[in-house]
Amino acid sequence: MQVAIELYLQRGLSVTDNSFVNLKVMYNGKIIEESCSEDVYEFFGMILGGKRLAALGRKRHYDSNYLMGRIFEADPALPMNFLFIDPEDDIKLIIETNIWLDPGIMVQDVLLKIFSDKKELNIPLNRPDVKTDWSGRGTFTIDIGEFIKELNAERVKL
Repeated sequence: MQVAIELYLQRGLSVTDNSFVNLKVMYNGKIIEESCSEDVYEFFGMILGGKRLAALGRKRHYDSNYLMGRIFEADPALPMNFLFIDPEDDIKLIIETNIWLDPGIMVQDVLLKIFSDKKELNIPLNRPDVKTDWSGRGTFTIDIGEFIKELNAERVKL
C-alpha cells in the first residue's frame, strides 16, 4: 500500500530565513529511509492557512524565487510503501522543526493529511485521539498507527 503524509496549516504562519520541518516515519522502532524529508524555508514570509507546509519523502529548499507570481505552498509528498500492516505494528511520525519548540501551539496550527489511493484522512493534531509526545524542543512524535491501519482496512475492503 502506498501512503503519503503531508502537514497542512490550519491558520497562517510566519516563517523566517532557515525555518525548517523534517519528517520521518518510524515503523516498529526503525526509521523508514524513504520517508525522510526536509523542507527548508530560505525566505521571510507568511504561509497561509490551508496550504501545505511540509511532506514526506523528499528534500526541498524554498527561496524567494520559488514565490514569484504565486502564493507559497510546499511540494506534495512522495508516497512510501507499507507492504504488510499487522494490528500490533507501532507506526509513528517524527517531526523535527525550529518553527514550534513546544507542542501547545503546534497542535493548534497543524493538520495532518494521510492518504492512499482509496482514502484520505484529514486529522487536526489538536484532536483528543491524536497521541503526541514531546521529546524535546522542536521534536514531536505522533502515533499514526491507527490511521495507517484504517487506510489499510479500506484497501482490503471488497
